[in-house]
Amino acid sequence: MLHQLRLQQVLQVLAALSLLLLPLLFFYGQNQRYNFNTIVLVKYIGFCLVFGGIYFFHSYFLFPKLYAEKKLLAYIACLIVILAVIVAIRPFDYFIAKSGNPPPPLQPHKFDHPPHRNEHGPKQGGPLIDIISVFIFFIIIILDVSKATNKQLRLTTERALKAEAEKAHAELSFLKAQVNPHFLFNILNNIYTLAVIKDENTAPSIMKLSNMMRYLTDQGGNDEVDLEEEITCMSDYIDLQRLRLTQKTNLIYEVTGDPSQKKIAPLILMAFVENVFKYGISNHKKNQLVIKLFIEQTFVNLYCENTINPEKKTEKRTGIGLENTKKRLGYLYPNRHILEVTNDQKVFKINLTIHLNS
Repeated sequence: MLHQLRLQQVLQVLAALSLLLLPLLFFYGQNQRYNFNTIVLVKYIGFCLVFGGIYFFHSYFLFPKLYAEKKLLAYIACLIVILAVIVAIRPFDYFIAKSGNPPPPLQPHKFDHPPHRNEHGPKQGGPLIDIISVFIFFIIIILDVSKATNKQLRLTTERALKAEAEKAHAELSFLKAQVNPHFLFNILNNIYTLAVIKDENTAPSIMKLSNMMRYLTDQGGNDEVDLEEEITCMSDYIDLQRLRLTQKTNLIYEVTGDPSQKKIAPLILMAFVENVFKYGISNHKKNQLVIKLFIEQTFVNLYCENTINPEKKTEKRTGIGLENTKKRLGYLYPNRHILEVTNDQKVFKINLTIHLNS
């Protein structure tokens, strides 16, 4: 895409140079016996200034101030006024007439007397409109509009690339949050405790940690994964978090529906599940954690709820964060998701609906 934009810019520059050289080529084509003198140079510079002024006036005022701001009537009116001035002053005919012998006169059979030659402008009896100047005027407008359009396309492309980079950064940030030493220390410490007391859940817990870490490293960078794999990772994560829950915490986790043959962005659900455990657990007072996933044919709905604990309000957030997750949802599911966040200072609720590809 960027290569195509550069190619178009080069073509526009070549077209502009061709337009500026057009009067010289025409002059020498019609007046080969005349030399390039000071008068020709001055008139040529005047010709370039006229159309150069039109270009810059259109580029820096008419297009950005009128056309881009949807003031189309004013924009068209200004173009008509400029065109009328071009028709009146006839810059190309004036350049030819003052730079050398004018084009051969028309045949005099329609006149009683030979046509009168005007030394200060184009020959009387010639074309009523300076066709070349009008043609150059329209080409200049088309080139400038094309340039501005290409610029907008380039900015759109840059924004898309930036969005992709931010998406990758968000995914990497979440991966780092999940595999950080603090998380591993807590889980491994819980598994160690199970091993010491020879609990039967020791081996399954180690396997779940291994599976989750493999999923995070192997699938976390993909655009989409099987919904079944995302749910398996989420379930393993919840089961590992159960190891550190006390009797003061009531956990409700439900998955309803058929996840087979469905795709979803990796870790998009895990971000909200992580938020429940990170800020909803308290060892000093009773609290409730709710995680419910409802799966339909064309959409999934995730509902999360956790009691707000005052000691967690000032805790530094090291995960991906809800704001980054909202941005990621916007990149991955534009106009295809509904996110409702409720915070009444006692209970924090998330209700997320994602419409999947058919």
